[in-house]
Amino acid sequence: MIVNYEAKGRFGYQQSKEYKVPVISNKTDKGKWLNAYINKFFTGSHNYFQKGKVHVKLKNAYFKVNNDLSVMVLWFKNLKKLKQENFVGEVFNAQLYKQQYNYEEAA
Repeated sequence: MIVNYEAKGRFGYQQSKEYKVPVISNKTDKGKWLNAYINKFFTGSHNYFQKGKVHVKLKNAYFKVNNDLSVMVLWFKNLKKLKQENFVGEVFNAQLYKQQYNYEEAA
């Protein structure tokens, strides 16, 4: 599977990039977790047009990641580098929290 995304450059320009998602085995907990991540964020069912943060729990760490495809691809690349022991007994669970706007009346 190939994911096309827009990478934001240093000076405000955007660049089209492609990332080929590797085939990962479901034999280990790490493989199951990463495949669930791929199915959630890269198969087209996730809505990237809503502003907010995606909350993900892995072991004792809670991650709050911006709801943007380029961020999800880069974070996936870093998740692949983690050791297998970080995923033992973990079940993938991610939830999108929409950004709340607090409008106050001007006095």
